[in-house]
Amino acid sequence: MPRSWCASLLLLGTIVLLPSMVLANPEELLSRAAALLHEGKPKEALVLLHDAERRLPDPRQAAGLLGEAYLRLGMQQIAHGDDAAGREAFASAQRYLPDDPRPLQGMALAWMSAGQPAAAIGPLQEAQTLAGEDPELALLLGRACYSLGDLTQAEAAWTEAAQAGSAEAAPLLEKVRRERQAERDMSRDLAGHFTIAYAAGISDALANTVLDVLQEAYGELGRELGYYPETEIPVLLYSREDFQAVTRSPIWAGAVYDGKIRVPLGGVERMTPQLRALLFHEYTHVVVRFLGRGRVPIWLNEGLAELAGQRRYVPPHKAQPQSLPSAALDRPFTELPTELVPVAYAQSRARVERLAELCGTPALGELLRQLGNGLNWERAVAEAYAPCGYDWPRLQAEMNGGG
Repeated sequence: MPRSWCASLLLLGTIVLLPSMVLANPEELLSRAAALLHEGKPKEALVLLHDAERRLPDPRQAAGLLGEAYLRLGMQQIAHGDDAAGREAFASAQRYLPDDPRPLQGMALAWMSAGQPAAAIGPLQEAQTLAGEDPELALLLGRACYSLGDLTQAEAAWTEAAQAGSAEAAPLLEKVRRERQAERDMSRDLAGHFTIAYAAGISDALANTVLDVLQEAYGELGRELGYYPETEIPVLLYSREDFQAVTRSPIWAGAVYDGKIRVPLGGVERMTPQLRALLFHEYTHVVVRFLGRGRVPIWLNEGLAELAGQRRYVPPHKAQPQSLPSAALDRPFTELPTELVPVAYAQSRARVERLAELCGTPALGELLRQLGNGLNWERAVAEAYAPCGYDWPRLQAEMNGGG
């Protein structure tokens, strides 16, 4: 072998070995890992920490940092939409921090993020045993119970949180107490992927038909957007008075989805095209919530819901000469003047209809999924619409050109 090659290989070996030689001291490994955690890089920190764990005379010296690294990794995984990986990270954190309630709290957050509140109850109760009086744990337990429709336990948990000094608990307590009052005498049923409760005066036959329509929506929108929620979805049918008392929604609101589908049906005796459209509209919000994880623009959420509803019933056309700026469609429509609300819905539906024309509804489902995975708008559009040859600037031009 030529001498120059030997020299080069010797130099390369020195370069390759130098980092591990520099960090051969386990204390230095711990120090560098702590710096990486401070920089928000738990994966990189874990490599060094496990190396230090093997080198230390007492591996428990690395346990605290290992637990912290797995906690931070778990939160990152949830933020990126990988709830299963998040749960694995929190389980690893618990092995290193067995007396710390935070890994159990993280596991509960991962189950909640995945739409599985029932699975969050056990870890939260175990975390409370370790932590004692903790308002954050009580708040989260209340949210899990509330999502399951257990208003009694939700009220108890939020009462505990309020007594422990949580300012967030007061409005939640007020809300759940209004709901318990309104729902005290409701009949209840279960079918398919939905649980339903309905007020006196609403017939069993109508409630069953509502369930049938929602099951139809579950199948149709699942095929269109490529997503079928695996959790039970609560549905509540109210009198108009109770609906207003519970939701505090504006008078123009035909229904509300806030984790539960809430519909005022007082006086309605049978299924109508308008009610069918309303149910498809509200169920669309369910799919958007689970797929998009709260990261979907208002106009896209409402536009999808309007499009789904108006395929079942098109209301009488009303002239809408006004046009709203894009920024107005990014705000909750409840903040708009009443006369502009129909304009906002119409513009949102037109945008989404154009998106569907350009690349079909599967691309819309993929856009929701990418937003839910934590991508920003432009990157999510690029991922979802690449098969059709669009990035956001080109897609935006097509949408504007298409009216």
